Order: sequence, then structure tokens, then C-alpha cells
Amino acid sequence: MERKNCMMWRRVCDAVLLLVLALPLLAQSPARQAPRDVLVRFRQRTPEAMQAVVRDHDIEHVKWMGGTDVLLLRSRSHDVASMVRALSARADVLYAEPNYVVTKLDNVPHDPSYGSLWGMPKISAPGAWGLTTGSPTMVVGVVDTGIDYSHPDLSANVWSAPSAFKVTVGGVTVTCPAGSHGFNAITNTCDPKDDENHGTHVSGTIGAVGNNGVGVVGVNWNTKIMALKFLDSTGGGYTSDAVDAIEFAVQVKGLFPSQANVRVLSNSWGGGGFSQTLYDEINRANAAGMLFVAAAGNSGRSNDAQPSYPANYNSPNVVAVAASDSADLLASWSNYGATTVGLAAPGVNILSTVRVASGSYAFYSGTSMATPHVSGAAALILTAPGCGTLTPAGLRSVLLSNVDAIPSLAGRTLSSGRLNVLKAIQNCVPAPDFSISMSPATRSVRVGSSTSYTGVVNPVFGFKGTVTLTLAGGLPAGATGSFTGSTLNVTTTSRTSLGTYSLLIKGSSGTLVRSTTATLVVTR
Repeated sequence: MERKNCMMWRRVCDAVLLLVLALPLLAQSPARQAPRDVLVRFRQRTPEAMQAVVRDHDIEHVKWMGGTDVLLLRSRSHDVASMVRALSARADVLYAEPNYVVTKLDNVPHDPSYGSLWGMPKISAPGAWGLTTGSPTMVVGVVDTGIDYSHPDLSANVWSAPSAFKVTVGGVTVTCPAGSHGFNAITNTCDPKDDENHGTHVSGTIGAVGNNGVGVVGVNWNTKIMALKFLDSTGGGYTSDAVDAIEFAVQVKGLFPSQANVRVLSNSWGGGGFSQTLYDEINRANAAGMLFVAAAGNSGRSNDAQPSYPANYNSPNVVAVAASDSADLLASWSNYGATTVGLAAPGVNILSTVRVASGSYAFYSGTSMATPHVSGAAALILTAPGCGTLTPAGLRSVLLSNVDAIPSLAGRTLSSGRLNVLKAIQNCVPAPDFSISMSPATRSVRVGSSTSYTGVVNPVFGFKGTVTLTLAGGLPAGATGSFTGSTLNVTTTSRTSLGTYSLLIKGSSGTLVRSTTATLVVTR
């Protein structure tokens, strides 16, 4: 009887397959759980039940599996979790489960100093390396002191111009020769040689060559690193030069879209106040498809209460990074912020490359060292099958949605967790989501007067819900504020104290709640 029913059931399946024959089958990704597949075994099966399942779950592909009468069902639009729940609740289903991806065991490199890189196992890098070790088609721009591009553990991964080219940055046309490695915004030349060590150290964590039997290994073994020097030999620089360095990356990507595919900018620097010029350039990088990873700062304070730039820029491509130690505690000197700092990453006693003239390798600490862990991870995620089309906002969402939850980080970061690159790769197609931002990010108002902001909803992964914006806190005494639609109106009175205030804004859509801040400056 069982076999007779099975044959009838197969005819129904064949009919369904004919309906979807023209649709391409999704490739089985070796890097993550198949995002829209479930494996189902029925207790009782009828053609009517099959038709209902196909209809209710928007099934585009049906396939018999093995010899146990298990069906693989692939949906056009439904996620795995919702299908497993719904199918498991049916009386005629014996079980429903995800179509798990399996792979070889952890890929541990034989670089001699790998054992000193405590941060790599913490972020599950070995497991991620079993799925991908990166690709030279992916470029990370290191906005810093430059890179020692002759370093034996970096040179193979340093970006080189495929041919001579010209860019116009800051009103100056610069001609760069073939084989040059980036930009020096201080001298307006194409020689970004590091003269301080900081940028070289950052670069090693991002992309020191893996499995070459030399020194250390980066989070991404094979990425290309573009040197964008704007900090001098003392580690200092100017906002104007940072803007020019970022602009160089934007223009070069436009000139060489396949050979200078800059998708991540690593920014281990900070200081100064809000700059509209830099904010606009970061948004320009966003439009060019670049994630902007920024160090949260090393002052041991909350960025929610006292902004730290560039980490606090309210752009959909910005992810701010705090530093954690080997015990998964927030470093005592690390900045944090429940609404402004995205996640933490290893940043204490980090071994990485420095200039050959300085000894080649050294231990550094700081959110500067945490940031490149996230930058390298972001570039690694983009090389995993099925993950390469992520937008900057989507990549940010994947990073923050797949952390390891750490008690010491609860309420200290948006994600309450520490980077886990393996989880991020395995779940690089998250559920629809959104972020919010305020335009402008800062308003000045004379005491007794009013001002307004516009709330902006940034949808991610097909989000189409309705978002309600509310002012959740931060107003000074004697001031009032509320939203009318997407407009936040703030009114001060003669009793309002002069000063700078951080307004907390929340956006709600069902169970999803996202936060951001806006700055209010009350003047006389």
C-alpha cells in the first residue's frame, strides 16, 4: 500500500515540477544553510495536501530525496524557519527540517604565529575559513597611515593598479602609474608608504597572507588591500585629507569596477566634531557600495551621550566597533553605546604586522585593532557563495544580526554581542529589516525657538512594513518634541538650558524596533 501511494504521490510531484521547470534551480551554497529549502516527510499524503503545501508556501521546486520518501521543497519567498514551523504543525507531517549545508572541518593555517592570534578562534574564523578564505576580487580600503607594501606577509595582498590612470581629488588631478598601491592624501601622490606602523598593523589583521608559512594571518587570507594614507608619521591628520582619501577609492572603483572593487573601508581613527563634509563623503561611499567600518574610540565612555566621529555618523553603511578582550569583556578603555556602537571585536593585545624597519610584527591594543577584525570579516562574507550581492546596509545587518551574545556587552552595543564571522556567512540572507536615520544629524536652535528633523527609514532585504517613529528621550528640560509622520518638531523655551543634547529616536514596525540619535544644540 505504501509503495502504491508513493507512485501516485510522485505523479503529483512530477506535475508540480512541470509548472516550475522553467525556473532556475538555486545553487546549493557550501557556505550557509540553504535559505529557502525544507526537507519534509509526510505521515499521510494526498494530492490535495501537496497542492495546499505548494500554494501556501509559494513552492517553486519539488524533489524526492534518498530512499525514504522525503521531499525537498524550495520556496520562492518564504524563509526556512516559518516553513518548518508551519509544516511541523500539520497532522499529516512526520517531520520538517532545514536543508543544512555541511563542509569540511575548520581550516587552521600553518602560519607560525597563528597560535598568538587569540581573536581568530573567538570570532569563529577557522570555521569560516572552511567555507571561504576570501578572494583577490574583493578590495578593502584602509584609511590610515598607509601600508608597508613591501612587507613579506602583506605584499601579495596589497592592491596594485592594473594600468596608469588619472583621478581628480580635491580639485587636483593626480596621475598614478601602473602598479601603484593607493593614495597619499597628504602629498597628493600615489605612494601611500606607511611611516608610522598603525596602518600596516591594521592591514595585517584584515588581510595578512594566509598559509604562506610566514608570520600571522588575516581574517581574510586573499583580499586585496588598498592603502589610503591621510595620517602622517605622528598618527595625526585632517578631516579634509580623510575626505580626499575616501574620494580616491570611490573614483578608482568607478575606473576599475572589477579590478578595484572596493566594498569595505576600514577606519581606525577618530577625533574632532561633526563634519558635514565628511558625512557627505561617507554617504557618497555608501552610494558606491562601500561599508564604512569605524573604531568606536578609546575614551571609555558612551558614544550615545557624547558622540565620537566618524563612528557616530548616522549613515546606513556605518558600523562602529568596540573592543573586547580574550575573556569577552569590554575593554576598560573602549567606547560603547547601546544605540550607536554596532558590535565588539577582539582589540586587546592583538599581534599583527608592522613595518619591516620596525621589526615586522607587534602587539597593539585599541578599538583600532578591533575595527580591522570586522573589516576583514565583512570582505570575507562578501566572497561566500550567495553573499556577494549584499548592499552596505545589508552587510551591516548581517554582521549585527549574527554576533555571539556576550553578557558584558548587553546594553553596551546595538547587537549586545561580539563578531562571529562564521555565523554571518551561514546567515547572509537575513529576514527583511530596516534601519533609521535623521536628516540632518545635527540641528542648532536659539533658546526659545523651534527646529525640525526628518526621519528616514532605510529598508533592508525587501522590507515593506510601516515604521512608526517616536522620540524616546534626550530632550533638555523646558523643551518639547514629537513626530508628525516622519518630521520631528522640537521646541525650546526660555527655561531650556544651553548645551548639546543627544535625542534618542526609535522606529517600530511590529516586533522590530530600531534606534538612532540626533544631536540638538541649543544656543543663545
